[in-house]
Amino acid sequence: MMKWVFISLLLLGCTKSSGLDEVDDYFKKWNKLGITDYEFTLRVNCFCTSETVGPHKIVVKKNSIVSVNGIPYDPNTHYSVKTIEQLFTYIQKTLAEKPVQKTLAFDAQYFFPNNIYFDISEMIADEEMGYIVTDFKPL
Repeated sequence: MMKWVFISLLLLGCTKSSGLDEVDDYFKKWNKLGITDYEFTLRVNCFCTSETVGPHKIVVKKNSIVSVNGIPYDPNTHYSVKTIEQLFTYIQKTLAEKPVQKTLAFDAQYFFPNNIYFDISEMIADEEMGYIVTDFKPL
């Protein structure tokens, strides 16, 4: 049986990761902190409209988005934004699709994903998707 060695690099306050087990470990660490109220800035990296890309200033209370850019959250308008938990779910689901390219980095202090990028297929143009989380602050 082949053993995989995962090398974690500490770089500018983030840790690189590549496997589902590591993602699960970060999710457990995040959950253990018990942070349910927080704010952060989210930038969506895709071939999308500027309204989708952002940046979006997101406020989360009791693990639910309450506002985006100072406006009450509306899932029809703000469909591209996610909570930290939803980002973890997105990573887990997308890793199961076996992307051809991925980048995952996690915050060294709070353990949330702060840089996510997936390219599912080399044969499909413009389906790449990514998220960058900055300015995280527990409330």
